[in-house]
Amino acid sequence: MRPTLADIAAAARVSPATVDRVLNDRSGVSARTRAIVLQAARRLDYLPDLPEAPAPLSFHLVLPQSANSYFCEVITHARALTPAHVTLEILRAPVLDPSAVARVLATLGPSDGIAVLALGHPAVSEAIRARVEGGTPVVTLATDIPDAPRAGFVGLDNIRAGRLAGYTLARFRGPAPQGKVALIAGHLGYRGHMEREMGFREVLAQDFPGLTLLELRESREDRGRARAETRALLAAHPDLVGIYNAGGGTVGIGAALAEAGRRDVTFVAHEATEENRALLLDGTLDAVIDQSAREEMQEVFAILTAAARGQAHVPPPLRPVLILRENLP
Repeated sequence: MRPTLADIAAAARVSPATVDRVLNDRSGVSARTRAIVLQAARRLDYLPDLPEAPAPLSFHLVLPQSANSYFCEVITHARALTPAHVTLEILRAPVLDPSAVARVLATLGPSDGIAVLALGHPAVSEAIRARVEGGTPVVTLATDIPDAPRAGFVGLDNIRAGRLAGYTLARFRGPAPQGKVALIAGHLGYRGHMEREMGFREVLAQDFPGLTLLELRESREDRGRARAETRALLAAHPDLVGIYNAGGGTVGIGAALAEAGRRDVTFVAHEATEENRALLLDGTLDAVIDQSAREEMQEVFAILTAAARGQAHVPPPLRPVLILRENLP
């Protein structure tokens, strides 16, 4: 009689659910337990053609050193989703220092795959090129660096995300919106922020001519600076009707709006982080355009694993998701 999952579980002294995860190569099982389960499965002649455990791989994730809560969510999901056969090291570099990112890429040592979130800059592109020419696949995350020879990009269509933000903000203002709106970017050195600005400007120019877009401001991914920029906006333009934040610093903007008692300003931002969820619930923030850090890290691991094995994996497009207070996930 053919052995069952329960038989393998008994032989390996684990639960049937753990056996199922191992045999289907799912995450959440240590390398040691995985090896014990596979050994028991072979000993019982369960799936005689059962492959050996995947060869161990070493991946690196390079992120900006910033209080941006999206980066914290990326780290949380990266650690939770790391496959059993993968060792993941997370490195941080100063948020707006491309030379520092280039140094991290050059000195991180042997790697089977690298995911990086960084400013678009020749120093970063050349550092990626050097790693790829040395045999290490590289994936760009959240914001693309298309002139670098990366194995793939995992993130939103940011022009589409900017258009969605503009359309949402305008529709919150009624059928024929009028007034001044502000756009705050983290840093236009991030291609994703630049593309979001493009999409936002496009949809306002095409469909909402009554809204006047003020001169762009940058938070430089610093919530204190975002707060100060918002205070300055409100002082200079007391008739401001809307703010779109295309980068980090949403908490700082929310604090400035709350201090000024300006709940009449329509506020649209990015990422359904815990901090932003609180702003949605108290009415400071009207809508967020979310990209799933969990889905992004799943695709990062899939692309890098395939590339390390000489295979190709084309990720499905990630769509921006509009989240309001009433549909918080």
